[in-house]
Parts: sequence; C-alpha cells; structure tokens
Amino acid sequence: MIRSPATASRRFLIGMRAMFAFAGLVLACIVAPLADAEELSALAKIRQSGVLKVALYKNFAPFSHDGRGVDVDLAQALAAKLGVRMSALWFDADENMEDDLRNMVWKGHYLGYGPADVMMHAPIDPAYMAKVDRVKFFAPYHRERYAIARRLDVLPTLDSFEPFEKLGIGVEGDTLAATVMLSADGGRYRQTIKTYRTAGEAVEALKSGSVAAVMAQQGELEGGLAGDARMAIDLPPHPILQKRQWPLGLAVKKQSDDLAQALQAAINELIADGSLKAIMQRHGVTHRQP
Repeated sequence: MIRSPATASRRFLIGMRAMFAFAGLVLACIVAPLADAEELSALAKIRQSGVLKVALYKNFAPFSHDGRGVDVDLAQALAAKLGVRMSALWFDADENMEDDLRNMVWKGHYLGYGPADVMMHAPIDPAYMAKVDRVKFFAPYHRERYAIARRLDVLPTLDSFEPFEKLGIGVEGDTLAATVMLSADGGRYRQTIKTYRTAGEAVEALKSGSVAAVMAQQGELEGGLAGDARMAIDLPPHPILQKRQWPLGLAVKKQSDDLAQALQAAINELIADGSLKAIMQRHGVTHRQP
C-alpha cells in the first residue's frame, strides 16, 4: 500500500508529538525534585543533611584555635539544639570583616570553600549591620572590650600610660590597641611598643617577661593567662578604650530567617540555663552579658 506524502507527514508529526510528550514527562520527573529541593528553607536543608556548617576563625584563642575554644564548644551546643552535628569550616581572618562575611556567610571563598551555614563571633553593631545588606546579624552572646594585662611585680598599679615610656608593652598588629598606643600622648610610647602577629603571642611574651604588659581584647587575655596569679587584668587608663565595648553574635545569609530564629532560640536557652557561662569558664573567660 502506497501512503500519500500528507499521510506520512501526519504520522511523522503524531510520532514526534508523542516523543516530545514522553520527553517532557521525563524532564518533569527530573526537574520537580530539584525545584522542591530549591524551595527547602535553610533550616530544612540543614536538618535534611544532618550537619550544621559553622565558620570559625583560626588562631583566635581562647575562642577558636587548634580545634578547641569557646566558639567551638558553643557551635557544638547549637548544633545539638538543632538535632544535627557540627562541622567546622576553619578560616583565616581576611583584611576586613566584609571579606570574612563574603567568604564565609553569603558567597564563599574564591579558593572554593564555604560559605558556612552560620559564622561565629560576628559583630552586633547597628551602624555596621545597616551597611551589610546580604547578612543577618543576631543572637548576641558575649560582650567584648579592650583591657591591659600587666605583671604585678613590675607594675603593681597602672593609672596612666606613663610607665610605658620605659617599660615594654605588647600589642597585636593592625588592631585598635596598636593604633591607640602608637598615637597616645603624642607618640611618647612608640619606642617601647612591641608588635606581635597575634594576641596569643603577645601574652606568651608577657609570661616570659619580654614585656611588662599587653593590651588586647579582654577575652584573649583572660584565656591566655588562665588565672595566672602573677598578673592583673584591668581596663586601660584611656577614656576611649574604657567606653569601647561591643557585643558578639552570629551571622547567616540574609534570607535564612528560619535558621536565625532557631539559633536565636538555642542561644537564649544556653544563656538561661547557664550553659554558655560554663563553656566560657572552661576556657578561662568571664562571660559578660551583651
């Protein structure tokens, strides 16, 4: 039987329509689960994976260093509250906080790691928070400030910076402490300032007697000295540094509302039942309510 070209054409079109319909059905089966996965909230994804990825600073004792610290223990406690395990994403501090937030919270590092689900030790400052529109800052859990640790045998009291015209004082480079000491009283103390890579290194120099005092964040001094009876820790004899205090909290992507709510609730519980205070005490830090 000889088919007309029109009949053959119609059958070809019918066959093609059937093939496209089948292909569309297959594609729908593939795309639908992907679409559902994309619609999962941040918290749902974490619970589905069973892992909370937490960004933690390297070389920042007693908060996060060599696999341990206040922020490490707190991150594990937060993960437990969510019913998942904690996975640490360790990172080096970049040139500024904006870089850290980009690399570890909302975008990821150009070398291929990150972002995390949440970042510890984020500044809770209204003016700064208003400028960073890709990040949600919340759950303040500690208040930090600058302090001076001094050797009691060399400096039994400290009412001004004047002793540092002759006695060495250690600071971490590129910090407010370093800036203040370099400019204080017309630069009178520039010759005796000793700059270290980290506050921890400055504290070790204090212990060894290489310097008479160290100015750094109080939590770093408390953790590094761990109740050393030879030392005293006081607020600096400087009006700006005595007033300069800031809360520390958590940071997540701006759209991670449900995750932020769950972590805020977890922080509230850890503060209320004394768990956070106990974590800090284990690492030598006095908890200061934000």
